[in-house]
Amino acid sequence: MEQIVALDDDRLQKRREQSARVTQLADQAFDSQHGRCDWDSVVKDLDMPLMECLDLFDVSLSSVPVRSLPKFMDWLPDDFPLLKGFVQQFPGTLTADEWRLVSAFMNIKLAGCVMAYSMCIHPRMTTELFELIASYREKGMPWKDIYQQLPVFASVQALPSVYSRFKAKVSRGLKPATIRVRWTDAETARVREIIRQHHSHGGMRSCIRVAESEFPGRSQQSIESKLSDTLYGHWSITVADMERVKALVDEYGQDWAQIGKTIHAVKKQYTQNQSVDWARVSESVGLSERECLEANQFGDGKAWWIYDPNTFSWDMANRMTAFIQTNYPRPLPVNYTAVSNYMWIERDDCIKMAGLLRGEMTWTKDAVAKVVELRNQGMMYKDIARQLSPNLTAEKQKTGSK
Repeated sequence: MEQIVALDDDRLQKRREQSARVTQLADQAFDSQHGRCDWDSVVKDLDMPLMECLDLFDVSLSSVPVRSLPKFMDWLPDDFPLLKGFVQQFPGTLTADEWRLVSAFMNIKLAGCVMAYSMCIHPRMTTELFELIASYREKGMPWKDIYQQLPVFASVQALPSVYSRFKAKVSRGLKPATIRVRWTDAETARVREIIRQHHSHGGMRSCIRVAESEFPGRSQQSIESKLSDTLYGHWSITVADMERVKALVDEYGQDWAQIGKTIHAVKKQYTQNQSVDWARVSESVGLSERECLEANQFGDGKAWWIYDPNTFSWDMANRMTAFIQTNYPRPLPVNYTAVSNYMWIERDDCIKMAGLLRGEMTWTKDAVAKVVELRNQGMMYKDIARQLSPNLTAEKQKTGSK
């Protein structure tokens, strides 16, 4: 085990050195005129694929400020085709990790990249964009020149057509928020990321606040509906479902919050089987299994996992380790909400056990007192280490207890 840990440490150190080298070259290749790195020169210098360079790039080590362009109009005209061409290299809907590569490539914050790409693949008129174009037209700017500043619409001819339709709706008294626009794949990916980052800490209210700041063109109703659909999935009502709802009403009355919790996909699975079939939950909700594991907040019946040398199971430990290594390989941070849902064990216990399996130990006063007590009883350090952790070496135990 010590050899495996040492090998992992060597790999991590090598990656850190590569990351520092890539970041240094990226800073040197920064093009101030365009506000981004000349990645072609970095790839040539390192003889390394572009995606690997972007994955190794560490923004925290970079001296180049990341551009914050939350508004579509703040982007440079040549940024749009570059962004669209780069994103289209990825098959299907982008993951959060892939959006991080996009952000590094463009040197623009992730939220701005998601917003701009959604405009590229699904151009739409917003109030701010409408007002900007109106100001251009008041100055006498031709449509051709306006299109060069905003090259996301299908053609020069399409821009005045979209502008006129929006102007007509506004003149009829329709608020921009009431003009319904389909959510794009890029926007949906960002919504999922917001849920993963904020739901476990602040619940739906926190997600709504963040989403409203990132999607100013969307109504509150549209944002709340999208967040709810993404988190819980759409529920297709069947005759059997209606019978189930009637039974719940008989049981809970008009307590719709309790009824909603009862018919939640995960809770329904657990109530029926005392376990969760994540493949079925994934199919029901419309997200990947990993996304379901990361988003689920229901946890009734989760077990505790407190280390006991007499009852410790390596089967459980290896199962958790395999899940972490498969879904969160280094240097990705581990999402312990997902680990907890996968193991159906309390989250804090999963975090503590993962640390113990890595040979880590938090030396509290109680832990030190226990070591002193066992040493006074004549127990050897290697046996004491076994009492405290499955992977704590006698040498580490000696150092930590001093």
